[in-house]
Amino acid sequence: MNVDTFKNNPSIKWYFVAAIPFMLAIMATYFTMKRVVERSRQTPYQRGVYENFFQQMAAQGQTFLTATGDSGSWNTADLFWWPADSANVVGEIRGRENPEQVLVVGAHLDSWDLSEGSTDNGPGSASVLGAADTIMRSGMKPRRTIRFVLFTGEEQGLDGSFAYVKQHQSELPDHLGDLVLDEGQGPVSEFQMGGRDDLVATFQPFSKSLANIREIKVNEKVESGTDTLPFSMAGLPGINMNQDSPEYKYTHHSAADALEAVKPEVLTQNSTLMALTAFWIADRPDRFATPWPAERTAKMLRGQGQYDILKAFHLWPYGDLGAGEKPKED
Repeated sequence: MNVDTFKNNPSIKWYFVAAIPFMLAIMATYFTMKRVVERSRQTPYQRGVYENFFQQMAAQGQTFLTATGDSGSWNTADLFWWPADSANVVGEIRGRENPEQVLVVGAHLDSWDLSEGSTDNGPGSASVLGAADTIMRSGMKPRRTIRFVLFTGEEQGLDGSFAYVKQHQSELPDHLGDLVLDEGQGPVSEFQMGGRDDLVATFQPFSKSLANIREIKVNEKVESGTDTLPFSMAGLPGINMNQDSPEYKYTHHSAADALEAVKPEVLTQNSTLMALTAFWIADRPDRFATPWPAERTAKMLRGQGQYDILKAFHLWPYGDLGAGEKPKED
């Protein structure tokens, strides 16, 4: 453009001035439409992709997908895994007054082999060991037993925790629940009580007492993607220590799941919180929880939106119990 254009014809500059609000209007329209589209776009879960996938897997290998069934009906070559012997790692601090009453504190030891498993679930496993060490070093014994469990086979379908619940079925009336950390490398942000809405009010004063460490909320939600689920299915509080881990979606189940993704100061804090929580539950003068009966548990699981996925995987144990209960809206 000739530099003398505006000088020779001053009116041309007003076209450029007038174009500015027009371009701003175009940009505002674009970003508004983009936001509307993003908010209305359905996730794969909402579109039913996952439900269809679950149904397809269930149809192809009905016994493979049960927690205790035979894997013979599935072509395991198609899944790139095969049967193997494995075991949970268990240790405990015996209670001084009611050792038969047990709180399970756990995380899963297995991980995907793409990397080191440092965020899934290295922090959980390290926190369990750290919590056990902290309580032992304190010299204090809780009223009830704290059983520390590193579960195997979580990535294959919570195999270790389902096996634990099955093996200890006769002892579950004496269990208080389980406490699990398995949400990545971030700090603990909330305690999810595994469907036990009756325990939220009891737990909140303890949670508030941790405010000098960080604010941690309490709710009744069930976390079905980790080793809390089998305990919730048994009517016990499967307590998930949910975490604020925005980077987790980039690291877990990937080659990026390496040690540099873990923040030592956060890991130390989470392990401390696990130790404090476990000891508080196990050492209360009054027992923290007892298992709910089948009818109440079935209603809770349906209300928490767990029926469809458990049914698809042939894990629903309650028949038509609670059939009138509808999933709660968030």
